[in-house]
Amino acid sequence: MAEPDAGLSPDDVTGKKQVPFANAIEGIKERASQITEDKKMSADLLFMNTYMASLALADASRPEIFTFAANRKEYISAKYIAKVDMFVKKWSYSYSEALSIQAERIKNPMLQSMLNRYANAIESGVPDDDFLKNELSTVRSVYRSQVEAGLEMVQKWGDAYIAMLLSGTVICVTLMISIAIYNPTGLESTLYTGYGIILAIGVGGNFLMYTSVPDDPKAHGLSVHQSREQQTIHAMERIIIPIAVVAVILLSLVGASAAMIYILIGILLAPLGIIGYIDDSNITMRDNDFSTFIRSLGAVMGGQGTTAVHALNTIDKKSLTALEPLVNSVYSKMNLGLDDKQIWDKFIGESGSNLIYKYLNIYLDTITLGGPPDSIGSIVGASMLEQTLLREKKDMHARSFLILLIAMHAAMAGIFVALYRIMVVLTGSVGDMMDKFSQEQAAASGSAGSSLSSSMGGLSMFTNFPEAEMGAFVVISLTIITLSNIFAARFVGGGDRYMFYFYGAIFCTITGVVLLIGPIAVGMFFSPEGLASMASAGAASGSTGV
Repeated sequence: MAEPDAGLSPDDVTGKKQVPFANAIEGIKERASQITEDKKMSADLLFMNTYMASLALADASRPEIFTFAANRKEYISAKYIAKVDMFVKKWSYSYSEALSIQAERIKNPMLQSMLNRYANAIESGVPDDDFLKNELSTVRSVYRSQVEAGLEMVQKWGDAYIAMLLSGTVICVTLMISIAIYNPTGLESTLYTGYGIILAIGVGGNFLMYTSVPDDPKAHGLSVHQSREQQTIHAMERIIIPIAVVAVILLSLVGASAAMIYILIGILLAPLGIIGYIDDSNITMRDNDFSTFIRSLGAVMGGQGTTAVHALNTIDKKSLTALEPLVNSVYSKMNLGLDDKQIWDKFIGESGSNLIYKYLNIYLDTITLGGPPDSIGSIVGASMLEQTLLREKKDMHARSFLILLIAMHAAMAGIFVALYRIMVVLTGSVGDMMDKFSQEQAAASGSAGSSLSSSMGGLSMFTNFPEAEMGAFVVISLTIITLSNIFAARFVGGGDRYMFYFYGAIFCTITGVVLLIGPIAVGMFFSPEGLASMASAGAASGSTGV
């Protein structure tokens, strides 16, 4: 084996052995990461600016503000603040220069603009507390504007997605009818065309809605402490998900109907989905209460100069419908003299809320530094209220979209199944009638036989319908539509990943029920016996010359 050239560096040698399409794959990953970061940045900047403004109220110095902000790893923007802090401490740049340098390297326009404004303010001699207070107001306005614009885009893209998916369903149904009439030779390519149309609509529509919908992760995702519902879901999914996978594989191997497989998936996912929906609703109610709670806590601690335990005893907990049990738990543990940090960490974990996790830590960090609890509670509560009010508006749009999506999913599945069953019954009946009339034609004579032959010649195109292939076409198409609608519902409706179980249970059950009762409903109104009697009546009238 030839040795590497001694004049080449290890990087040069490695560069000669790159994996094919490695640059393209890295580019796709980088682009996907940038899209996700841009989607989360507006809310993240609201968290970061609330934190930095609270630090300024606590009379933290500029190095302390940047150091504390850089250590909040749960913020996306913290890594950029950490680089600014590094430029200052290790490379002896001024904060104005470091902010400007970092702003030039950032692709997100919101964060870039914020860092440039901060650099200009420092260079102009504006105090940090004044700038951060005004910047927080600006970020809130920008966040509100972006969320409202995103909601408008989601509403338009949601309507377009449903309309395009319905159009794709109509195209696939037309392909099915065309195959029944013309019986083309390139059947596979025709079916793949139908799959491609529905898949393109599903992927494109979901991508557009994902990039448009405002980011609002409700659950904190912590592993140490969780809400009771989250603990239950994590315990149950370790059992239910493997059972569901094994059951689907076994049912497929034994040749069970697609309807039974879909219904089984819906039944297995339903407990996880229902518990997840309950947790999602509880988090929403707790977030709505938290703004009032943190304002009241800060006002009592600042106004009376008391500790948190005395303030918790003073505030009106009856008005905190969803948070009252958790607040009472905090108060009782503090009375026992337990560690405050562990108590608040458990409170955050049991709340299950991402917003409570972010904003309560802001409040606790800054009052620990000696900040005024009333002012900090007011700032934190105002930012929290801004997000919860916009969430209510977003949820209203999401509910209307989900109701329409569920109804249209049932309609699209019904169209597929009904048309397929009608074509199966029609072609089967026509085949039987053709055989019967061929026998009668052989026995007939004269004009009656020729009349019979000419009257049935036009139906011969319906006798070669590929029932098995078209049955698979219907099932695969409905699978694509079902998966696409599950993702669309999750992207628009929001929530943690367990909401996939909720929407999966809904759409899989609908698909399974339609596949199960669709043929029965079609058989009630469209049966081979009815077609045979109609044909017999037509033949009788033709033989009598009527």
